[in-house]
Amino acid sequence: MNYQFEDTRMPCFAVPERVVDQFMNIATGAQLKVLLYLLRFDKLGHTSEGIAEFCNLKPEEVDDAVRFWVREKVFVLEQGKLRLVNGIKTVQTKELPKVAPTIVLAETGEDFQAMVAEIQRIVGKPINSTTVSLFYNFAENLHFSPEMIVQLAAYCNSIGKFAYRYMEAVAVDWFDEGITTFEQAEKKIRQLEARQGLENRLRKAFGIATNFSAKQKEFIQSWLEAGITEELILEAYNRCMDAKGQMSFPYINKILQNWGQKGYKKVSDIREEAATGRQQHSGLSELEQMMIAQMQSGGNNE
Repeated sequence: MNYQFEDTRMPCFAVPERVVDQFMNIATGAQLKVLLYLLRFDKLGHTSEGIAEFCNLKPEEVDDAVRFWVREKVFVLEQGKLRLVNGIKTVQTKELPKVAPTIVLAETGEDFQAMVAEIQRIVGKPINSTTVSLFYNFAENLHFSPEMIVQLAAYCNSIGKFAYRYMEAVAVDWFDEGITTFEQAEKKIRQLEARQGLENRLRKAFGIATNFSAKQKEFIQSWLEAGITEELILEAYNRCMDAKGQMSFPYINKILQNWGQKGYKKVSDIREEAATGRQQHSGLSELEQMMIAQMQSGGNNE
C-alpha cells in the first residue's frame, strides 16, 4: 500500500533527523511519546504529571524518557530547563580529516573491498555508498583495521542496529576509549554482550516489559564490574520484594553492598551463615535473636 499526504501545507513541527536514523528501532513507545510532546509544546512549561496525563503514561515513565533523551544528547537539561541539541559530535567533528562524501568502492584497496564484501555477507544485503564512506572514514580517520570494522558492523547487526548513525556513535565511543586493536574491540564487545544479556534476563525475571532507565543500567553495570553473580542479584531482588512489596534498585543495591562487605559470593554463603547464626542463638527468645541479627547486619533489615 502507498501513502501520500493530500495536503502538504499542514501545520507541522520538526523532529531531529538523528532520532529517526538512530533511535526509531531502539526507543520505547513511552520515550517517543514524550519526545514528540516536548517538541510539539516546546514553548510551554510542563510537569511530569501533566505530560503523563496527556500521553497516557506514568510520571516515572516520563522522567525516565526525559533522562533517556538527555543521555543520548538529543536534549540538554540545564538548571531545570530543556534545550534541544542542534549539533551532535560525530567522527568528522572531532578535528579529524574529512573524507569525500561518497567513496567509489572500485577505487579502494583490495583489503578494503574484501572487508566490504565480508560485511555484506554478514548483513545479507548490499551496502550503499554512504555506509561504505562511513567505513572508509573509520579506516582513514580513526585508523581502524578492516578486522575491527568487520567486528563493529557484525556486532551492530547482531543487535539489530546496523544503521549509519548508530555505527558512527559506536565507533566514536571506541575511539574515545582508546580501543584501537582487534583484541581490545573483541573484549569490548564481550562486555557489551554480557551486559545486554544480563539486562534482558533481569527484565524477564523482574517482570519489566520496557527498557531499564539510565540509572538502573548504571546499577547493573556496577554489579557486573564488581563481579556480583546473577544468582545473588535475583536473591537480592526477591528479598527486596518481600520487604518492600515493590522493586527498588537502590534497595537491591544496598543489599548487594552489604553482602559484598561480608564476602558473600553465592546464595549458599548467605544461607550457611543464617543457619550458623540460628544454631548459635538457639537458646534465646525470638525477639533477642531478631535484635542480634539486626545488629550483625548493621541495623538494616535487608
